[in-house]
Amino acid sequence: MNEFQQLIEAADSICIVGHTNPDGDCLGSTLGTKNYIKNRYPDKKVNVYLQAANEKFRFMPGFSDIIHVPSDRKYDLCIMCDCNGYDRLGDYKTLAENASVLYVADHHIPGNQKFEHGTIIPEASSACEVVFDLLDRDYITKEVAECLYLGIVHDTGVFKYTCTSPHTMEIAGFLMSKGIDFSYIIDDTFFTKTYPQQQVLGRVLMESLMVMDRRCLAGWLTCKEMKFYNVTSKDIDGIVSVMRETRGIDCAVFIYEMTNQNFKVSLRSNNYMLDVARVAAHFGGGGHKMAAGCTLQGSYHDVINNITKELALQMDAPDFISNRTDS
Repeated sequence: MNEFQQLIEAADSICIVGHTNPDGDCLGSTLGTKNYIKNRYPDKKVNVYLQAANEKFRFMPGFSDIIHVPSDRKYDLCIMCDCNGYDRLGDYKTLAENASVLYVADHHIPGNQKFEHGTIIPEASSACEVVFDLLDRDYITKEVAECLYLGIVHDTGVFKYTCTSPHTMEIAGFLMSKGIDFSYIIDDTFFTKTYPQQQVLGRVLMESLMVMDRRCLAGWLTCKEMKFYNVTSKDIDGIVSVMRETRGIDCAVFIYEMTNQNFKVSLRSNNYMLDVARVAAHFGGGGHKMAAGCTLQGSYHDVINNITKELALQMDAPDFISNRTDS
C-alpha cells in the first residue's frame, strides 16, 4: 500500500479539489478519486469542490454532487488533483490550507510551492494517469474507469498529443476492459458541439490571423462577441485545439476576454522544439510544453503582440526548425 492509499485509509473526512475552470482531466481525476474512495471505503465522508463545469460532462458519476460553494471546513485529508499550487485553486484554496494533510496528484511542472506529500510526474499524459498509478486496480470500478478515461482522452487530444506514451495506452486498455462506453465518452465530450459553439468556432477561424511570418495562428473573442453568440468560457475550451490542427504552423494562440481588457490566453505548440509553457510562465501562467495558458491585460492586439514577442525568443532562434512550408 503506497502513501496515497495509506493517507486515505487513515482519514475520516476527505475533500478533493482541482484548478479553476475545470476541464476534462481535472474533472476526471477528482471524480475518479472520489468514486474510488467511496467504493473501497463506503463509510468515509468524501466531497469534491470545483467551479461549475460544462454540462457536457454531466454523465460522469458524481458530477451532480460536486460542491460549488467555497468552504473553510477543516478536513483530515485534502487531495489536490491536476494542480501544482494554491493559486490555481481559486476560492477553494482555503480547503487545501486548512486540511490536516494535503496530497498533490499532478502532471504539471512543479512550481515554487513545495509539498510534503504528493506525486507530480510532468512526463505523464494527464493527472488521471498519475491518479491511476496510485490506485489499487482491484478497486477500480466502471464508474472510476469512466472518469479516468475521460481525463486521459481530453489531455491527450484523443491519444494524438506527444504526451501519449505506451503506458498511457496500457492504462486506456485497462479502463476499457471495465465496460465503459468509450466511443460515447470521446464523441459526446470531445467532438460534439452545440450550434452556438459551432457558430463561435467559425467566427474565430474566419477572423483569425496568420502572424509571425505565417508560423502562428492567432484568434480572439471579446466579451461583446461572446454575448452575441450566447456562449461562456465553458463553450470555447476546444477552439484552440482546432486551430492547432492547421497545417504548417508552429503554434496556435487563442484569447478570450473575461472582463474588460482582461484576457485568458491559451497556447498550443505544434512543434516539439517550441515550449509554450516557458511563454506562459513568463506572464505568470503555466502548463505543459505543448499546451499552456496565462492571463494578460490590454486590447486583444496588445495581448497577441506581447505573446508573439515572447514566442519569438524561441521561434526566431538560429537552431529552430519551423513547420512552415511554402506550399
